[in-house]
Amino acid sequence: MKKTALYAMAMLLVPWLSCTNDPVQNLANPPSGTKARMILPPVQDTVLQSGRKNIYLAGHRNQPGFFIERYIFPPGYKGMPHVHNSDLYVTILSGSAHIVMDKVFDTTVNAMAYGPGSYLVIKADQPHYEWFTEECTMQVSGIGPNETYYIPEAETKKP
Repeated sequence: MKKTALYAMAMLLVPWLSCTNDPVQNLANPPSGTKARMILPPVQDTVLQSGRKNIYLAGHRNQPGFFIERYIFPPGYKGMPHVHNSDLYVTILSGSAHIVMDKVFDTTVNAMAYGPGSYLVIKADQPHYEWFTEECTMQVSGIGPNETYYIPEAETKKP
């Protein structure tokens, strides 16, 4: 091997080895049961009168461009039927959410609860509503501007 290749390997290997107190043979078997705590960049957040907390991670849905927002919904929260003018990409991070693609609000329907790790796409102009029986953290991303339009109450009741 050339001398420069050996120096390059040493420059990569030495910092990597110095990052751990464990012998190299233990790196492939990290200790189980340990988790890093969630780290969020310093971001603006708001708590609405409904108790829902919004955390704005990147961009903002009312502005042009990509956005990522995180919402924490309290138990009992209900999102009445509405549509958005562009697609939303939803991931449930903790808790669960009942999300129904319909414009008639009905919490008695046999709706599946989306749990942690669930991912769904809510297409533009798709009527939907949601409710929460436990605290739920949801991450939503999309391309703005993304507006919310609530369906008139007369159209959201069961016949």
